[in-house]
Amino acid sequence: MKNMMDALSKNFRKPEGILGKIAGKVMSWENQEINEWTVEKLEIQSGDNVLEIGYGPGYGIEYILSNYEGTSVDGADVSETMKEQAGKRLQSFIEEGRARLWAVDIEKAELEKESYDRVLSVNNYTIWDSPREGLENVVAALRPGGRAAITMQPRQEDAATEKTKKYAKQIQDDFLACGMENIEVSYKDVRPELTVCVTAVKPVK
Repeated sequence: MKNMMDALSKNFRKPEGILGKIAGKVMSWENQEINEWTVEKLEIQSGDNVLEIGYGPGYGIEYILSNYEGTSVDGADVSETMKEQAGKRLQSFIEEGRARLWAVDIEKAELEKESYDRVLSVNNYTIWDSPREGLENVVAALRPGGRAAITMQPRQEDAATEKTKKYAKQIQDDFLACGMENIEVSYKDVRPELTVCVTAVKPVK
């Protein structure tokens, strides 16, 4: 039993195979509340083009497309298994041309410059291979005046309020290093641990 739980835990970073599909279902259930909270922080407008990094089983993308008229959403996730799982969930939106899914590291994703109005990432940022490099790529793809939101909730055995605050500081510093402004930090009490969402805006030239 312990070996299976260890294997499942490892699958949360890059879900693969049967255990990856199980991990995807767990993530979908656990992250719903903070996904919706993060989307609210983005202040999405009708017609916005949105990018989600680490879309997992696709709940966040589905929520945006179902609740914000005229939006379109692209998703980047390292897992082919999550692309398959989210693709089934979002099939109608994909067929309508409102959603596109990629299995790619965000650091390597070939994103069109200044093409997104909003960007979000939920419980994914700290497992990017290079968060600062990935964020630079994301900011380049954000339109001037566009808003980004990064949310993290510690889930490991050492999860604690202090870890949440460390995540907040790391994300703030990375946003500043990438030239973002109007940085705001918000906290929310969501089981199993305090959650942080950091938002920032790309300066208008």
